[in-house]
Amino acid sequence: MKPTQPSTASVLIVEDDRDVANSLSDAISELGYRSIMARSGREAVSVLDGESPAVMLVDMLMPEMSGSEFLGLVRKSPKWSRIPRVIITGTNDSMIGVREDSTVLFKPVDFGALAHVVRTYCEQESQ
Repeated sequence: MKPTQPSTASVLIVEDDRDVANSLSDAISELGYRSIMARSGREAVSVLDGESPAVMLVDMLMPEMSGSEFLGLVRKSPKWSRIPRVIITGTNDSMIGVREDSTVLFKPVDFGALAHVVRTYCEQESQ
């Protein structure tokens, strides 16, 4: 991936696997965006109290609060529901995007697809 000019847009990564989170963060940095990491849905709720990311990348299987529980809270919040959500999962479930009303990227994540999705949402925010 070719680095681009730094942007003020940020991406919230909600992922309990440190290696996956770091890989996603590195890819987002390469694209010129800032990443914010949360290790659980509960931690992501705290992050959202002080941040307004352009997009959220959300793992579904996490301790404390699952991705589904977290996304349910996000959808019910007038402040957070406008933030686009992308599911990142290793679950072999082709209907997950329909149930959660979100774009889905399956693990292992294709970084070309990740770049496309992140750029699309981050560029929308800057317009």
